[in-house]
Amino acid sequence: MRLHEPSEHPDPTGEAVGRERNADATRADLLKAAKRRFTVYGFERTTVREIAADAGANVSLINRYFGSKDGLLAAVLAETALVFDGRPTVGAARPETVVDELLAGMRPDAWPEFGHENPLVLLLRDAAGDEATAKLRRRTLDAVIERFAGDIASGDTGGGDVPGDEARLRGALLFAMMVGVVSLHSALPDNAFDVTDSPHLRSMLTEIAASITRTDVTG
Repeated sequence: MRLHEPSEHPDPTGEAVGRERNADATRADLLKAAKRRFTVYGFERTTVREIAADAGANVSLINRYFGSKDGLLAAVLAETALVFDGRPTVGAARPETVVDELLAGMRPDAWPEFGHENPLVLLLRDAAGDEATAKLRRRTLDAVIERFAGDIASGDTGGGDVPGDEARLRGALLFAMMVGVVSLHSALPDNAFDVTDSPHLRSMLTEIAASITRTDVTG
């Protein structure tokens, strides 16, 4: 089963029929296909042949451009990290901002490049891959927590300044709340989080986020 159809069918050499297909375009197509496969099915349940078929490329090109399936996963995770690196630092942990991004990311039309799954699912789905990819996963997740912690420490979330250790704890708890909602929504699509435009859901999530980030709420 293909997650998407390639624009053109490959010939036996891995070159697309009907146009010259350069290495950069082929590599990008393989990354796109792998990103979707790894997010939707996980690393272990995805084969390189499925990825190559989705990309319309010869399977041998995965080894040529990425060295191995592990190398392809590392490249996918590096691209995924850019999704989170692009988030603003100031205001990142404000309850309204967190909830806006969380709900927007759970809409059925969100994240088409990840097979309409939140990229957090890719980072958390399994621990497959070599040590280099494991470190990349941890570094990406830690970066999100540190972004939240810095915002909380500055008092920008609505309360007073928060000491570093407490800010990191609050940042981790805020991230855990997001991960829990995303994970349940992915595992059980027809759940209580399915109606993402519900004012009641937005209000409750904002209240939870505020209780984690704001010292004037938690005391």
